[in-house]
Amino acid sequence: MGHTTTQMTERTEPTTPEHGYHFSPATREATLNRLLDALQSDKRITGTLVVGSGAVGFEDIYSDIDLCAVTTLAEDVKPAFQEWGAKICEMLPIFHHLESVRAVNVYLWVFLLENFLEIDLCFLCLDALRATRRRWRTVFDRSGRIESIMQSSWENRPEPNLEAGYRSRLNSSWHYIIHAVIALQRKQPWRALYEIEQIRNQAIELRGLRVALETKRFRHVDGMSEDFLTGVEQTLVPSLSKVDMMNALKTAIACFFREARRFDKMLNLTLAERFETKMQAYLAHFEANP
Repeated sequence: MGHTTTQMTERTEPTTPEHGYHFSPATREATLNRLLDALQSDKRITGTLVVGSGAVGFEDIYSDIDLCAVTTLAEDVKPAFQEWGAKICEMLPIFHHLESVRAVNVYLWVFLLENFLEIDLCFLCLDALRATRRRWRTVFDRSGRIESIMQSSWENRPEPNLEAGYRSRLNSSWHYIIHAVIALQRKQPWRALYEIEQIRNQAIELRGLRVALETKRFRHVDGMSEDFLTGVEQTLVPSLSKVDMMNALKTAIACFFREARRFDKMLNLTLAERFETKMQAYLAHFEANP
């Protein structure tokens, strides 16, 4: 993944946002167009893409700007990335920015403007270009290849390995359950809270994997079914009392294995029952001997 560095950019004259203290859609659109025009003037950059909701007009007034700048040559990526970091700090009212190396010849700037508009600007070469999400818009393309690369990579993207994803979470489920119980026995509620959260998150991840909803940063969790989310809500801990935490733990375990049993049925496996029986016996022992 490489390293991530963070730098501050100081400005003596902060700007006043047009929409209260928050950027307006008009300000966002003007900023986007200014960036696209500027990037097109760099002959090393063979094309640019708007990705995410910005490719289709933005999801709402809170959406940020996500861009990709594509070079023809791999050796142009890093110099262009570094130079444009400095240029954008001069062009726009930047409050803060950070840089990230995402892969070989794939670099990302993340800018926060004074008006709270976030801009994510990725630099990469044609050979590294891939569609990782379904929404993009090619703004310009001197190579004539960008759209075909994006379409082909999206259509041929690998399908998620459902069984591997299920097994990896099931195989580690006992670890979080046991350590949640141990933390409660040791009167370590904050440690127990962490372990319960891991169990809950794994249940959510299993659901997302099964219904093809992204769970990274819980991006699409709010779109899951109401009955599932109601069950997940019951795993939230109302207080740090041992009784409340034990109840939340039992509910989280039930939620996780409910999803696990659905995977067993879908994949024609018989894995969940063995783990669930063992974990329930472990839990019952400590409930009987508090």
